[in-house]
Amino acid sequence: MGLRKRFMSTMLIASMAATLFGCGSASSDSATESAQVAEEAKANGADVAQAVIDARKAKAEETGEYQKVIVSFFDWTGAPAGIDRINEAISEHTRETLGLDVELMIIDSAAYSDDIKLMLSSGEQVDLFSTCGPGYMTCVNNGYTLDLEEDDLLATYGAELKNLIRADYLDACRVGGVLYGVPPIKDYAIQTATILVGTEYLEGAGYDVSKFEKDELGYYKATWDDVDEIFAAIHKAFPDKTVFSTQDNLLTQGSCVDNVAGDYYGTLLDPANSLKIENVYESDLFKEWAERAYAWNQAGYISGDAMSDKTGASARIKSGSFMAMMSQSKPAYQNQINGECGRDMTIFDVGEAFMSSSAVSSFPWCINQSTEDPIAAMQVLTALYTDPEVANLVCWGQEGVEYKVNSDTSINWADGVNADNSEYYPNVLWMMPNQYAAHVWEGDPIDVGKQTADFNDNCAVKSKALGFTWDNTDYSAEFTALKNAYEEFSGQVVYGFVDPKTGLKELNDALYAAGLQDYMDAKQAALDEWAAENGIK
Repeated sequence: MGLRKRFMSTMLIASMAATLFGCGSASSDSATESAQVAEEAKANGADVAQAVIDARKAKAEETGEYQKVIVSFFDWTGAPAGIDRINEAISEHTRETLGLDVELMIIDSAAYSDDIKLMLSSGEQVDLFSTCGPGYMTCVNNGYTLDLEEDDLLATYGAELKNLIRADYLDACRVGGVLYGVPPIKDYAIQTATILVGTEYLEGAGYDVSKFEKDELGYYKATWDDVDEIFAAIHKAFPDKTVFSTQDNLLTQGSCVDNVAGDYYGTLLDPANSLKIENVYESDLFKEWAERAYAWNQAGYISGDAMSDKTGASARIKSGSFMAMMSQSKPAYQNQINGECGRDMTIFDVGEAFMSSSAVSSFPWCINQSTEDPIAAMQVLTALYTDPEVANLVCWGQEGVEYKVNSDTSINWADGVNADNSEYYPNVLWMMPNQYAAHVWEGDPIDVGKQTADFNDNCAVKSKALGFTWDNTDYSAEFTALKNAYEEFSGQVVYGFVDPKTGLKELNDALYAAGLQDYMDAKQAALDEWAAENGIK
């Protein structure tokens, strides 16, 4: 339904309600008035977006009440203690800039996916929301998301977003040609196969890192032979500790294999140059990883309970029992990983920069299809990306309460405040609409936003399938069977407990018996259709 039709329908409903009950819905009235003001401004050649804002402010002065837009996302512990104070601080600003109140509805990560789907399906007011949790395709397929270009909504009220976000990154969020979401501005690319070693262990082993050159991110450029040498040195110096805090990330963080449509049951092995779906588990690349894991296990670098220990890799290092791990890095990664591991870590770059097909479209921000006022929602969405005051409040809280600003514009905790007692510390910067519109934390480069944009734009390996999505509902039985087969046979290979000659055959036999070929064929057909529609060869 077009905006004009929706507003005409809303006007009719409001008129009927006024006749029956003597008053109209405030939100419906606001939506109707936004449409009317916009039409009049357009007819008069005025600034349409500003005219709508001015009309809202005038109405608020008359009624003493501002229209509210609700924004929802998750953090790790639920609504912060200071959420009401932060919401009031945001609204104090947006009343002046947008003629609106803004309310952040922050939900615990464990409940967010179910809660947001229930709210979106039941009609409870949620105007803007992050799809991190429920999943972008789930939200689109369930009809929760608004077409952002409907009746020039984005062009008229979110023009700054189009100037801020590259067209190809916006296009990556299209589903069937329709733009339902805007990606958070973040590191879409990753630096694969980053080996992290506790600096204290390198120093204790007398290992000299000065021989390594540094890459463009400032990390030591190493080879797998170098890593073997490093592991041998720290193992000898600290025999009571486990060398490698391993996990099932050999492909996700250690390679440029594209897990097309979100799983590895049919991948792009050469994503920058080919759209051919192949089985990665019988590839030379995975064989090399399996052989490496086996060699490390045989050398005593991997814990005997690696297959059953579900503790996070960085948490194990923080405990002091493990010394190294693999991850994926990015600009200004040093502060983040030091914090996660509870100690200074030395970063070795063994891979290359990679942007997968789902890197941009993993969890866009969306407008609820049922929002009463799409214009207001779009204007708040734009402010989240472009207004530094709004971005700082959403990302960090209030200056002088949660944080203080240094002379170089970076920030640190306000006096007496830390991560444990802060009343507002969502700690999901990577999910925020535009973290780079806000202050930079002390220790990170002031120009980290530019560094990240350059890192994305100059990524060595970009998937040709960037933006491709696939709904595998028709193959859910095969997917479940494949997942079960993988979980049964992969662990011993991934963690190096079986000779790859035996383990790889058992894994691949189980996957093919579970329907891998049919699943890959269906994924290939969907990818081919998407490529034809988008002119990608």
